[in-house]
Amino acid sequence: MRTVSTISMSLLIVAATVLSHVAARAAAPAAVTSAQEEAISQGIRDLSAQWSKAYLTNDPSILERIWASDFVYVEPSGHRFTKAEGIAALKAGGERHTVSEASSIDVRVYGGGTVAVDIGDYKEVGQDKDGKPFQRMSRFTNVWVLENGEWRCVSGHASAIPASR
Repeated sequence: MRTVSTISMSLLIVAATVLSHVAARAAAPAAVTSAQEEAISQGIRDLSAQWSKAYLTNDPSILERIWASDFVYVEPSGHRFTKAEGIAALKAGGERHTVSEASSIDVRVYGGGTVAVDIGDYKEVGQDKDGKPFQRMSRFTNVWVLENGEWRCVSGHASAIPASR
């Protein structure tokens, strides 16, 4: 009786182990090909260019489309804002940009092509709400997720790059 019980227990352990490995593999996202990764990277770069254009043209509809509903951003000053707050600030039209440009963007893809992180540089030139000129450089990191077939930025952070002397 002990032998049958020991064999039964051993079979149950093996079955549980195999099932857990099968479940883990089924849950793991599939790897993306280099062509898929490049297409995703280019798509994120295009969205970054659109984001910059939103500030250049004062067009909040662009941000409405590319920022996720739970979007949060941290500016170089440490000020944190949500999607609603960021769009309201753009609509208020406090600053006028003559240059708004993202460059040197590197994109990394994760989660089987459902998550992307981009790191790049951002330059903005213009006038603040009081007419005072500004020129700012920053380095940003953004996190993007694929939602219903569309890329949305869920979070971002920028650090100031000091002006060259």
